[in-house]
Amino acid sequence: MPRAVTLSTDELAGLSRMGDTIRLARLRRNLSQAELADRMGVVRSTVAAIEAGRPGSRVDVLLRALVTLGYTDRLSEILASDPIGDDMDLDVGRQRGGRRPDVGAF
Repeated sequence: MPRAVTLSTDELAGLSRMGDTIRLARLRRNLSQAELADRMGVVRSTVAAIEAGRPGSRVDVLLRALVTLGYTDRLSEILASDPIGDDMDLDVGRQRGGRRPDVGAF
């Protein structure tokens, strides 16, 4: 059984903003929720849940909505700029531990 996930206020606000953006994009394209759902290959209630910012939608379904609405280039733009990562050392990553000394020799 899936474990319930508690989202922070900021995360919930982000879902709500994303839902509003997807709804606005759908309306600008003169699509009903049913039409968008059909193009995405999901049921209408899934589109309604995404637009309402309800947690629980899978990432692949959110991605499918964004791609269906033509946001493919925008997704690349989001990942292209990484101001926090730009300030980090490129060599940072998983560090291997050194060799352990032999324990048997006292």
